[in-house]
Amino acid sequence: MRDSFNLAVYCGATMGNDPDFAACARELGTLCAKRGVGVVYGGGRTGLMGTVAGATLDAGGKVYGVVTHQLVEWEGVYPGQTTLDIVDTMHQRKIAMINKADAFVAMPGGPGTLEEFFEVFSWQFLKIHTKPVALLNVNGYWDKLIEAMQYMASTELLRPSYLERLIVVDTPEELMKVLGK
Repeated sequence: MRDSFNLAVYCGATMGNDPDFAACARELGTLCAKRGVGVVYGGGRTGLMGTVAGATLDAGGKVYGVVTHQLVEWEGVYPGQTTLDIVDTMHQRKIAMINKADAFVAMPGGPGTLEEFFEVFSWQFLKIHTKPVALLNVNGYWDKLIEAMQYMASTELLRPSYLERLIVVDTPEELMKVLGK
């Protein structure tokens, strides 16, 4: 068991078109550093991912990147990470991130973010892990997803108790409070 607390951050490798996404990524990274929370992320230097990593490092925090060889070629890596693991496959990347993290949060992102989020969310109710899983709902970005999952629960294809465990917050400060950091 680790002495430190690490948060896996899933988010876009692009910036999106809402400047609040980047502002939230900077705020999350800065708060993590100030509160001694290590950031586990996809290792890249681009988009919201790179913004979270940069803000964490700029504030003196720890960043643990996990990236595939292919993504190093496509996106590059953020310089100065505390550790950087380069793996062969996305499956290896996801497992390494899950193993390094004590909690998970999905910020705005695309299909890759959703895929990573749903894996850790599903694994939580399958009891593969017992770590907190959160959505950082910047400007209502995840509202439609939450609505879809509520609909799934109403049809009894998703147990309401699973959805009740999901943490949904609007700000990084709220996330830190819920995580006790």
